Amino acid sequence: MNKGWKSKIAKATGGNRELDRKIMRLKASWDEVEGLINKPAKKKRK
Repeated sequence: MNKGWKSKIAKATGGNRELDRKIMRLKASWDEVEGLINKPAKKKRK
């Protein structure tokens, strides 16, 4: 994830580091789930 994403989260949460970490963990796990969902779809298209 790029620096812009992290700074947007920090601004939205008012610099609450604990909340920032929870959001980053949630985003990372969602990216993983999204990858698993989209992976089979991409293979079928090829």
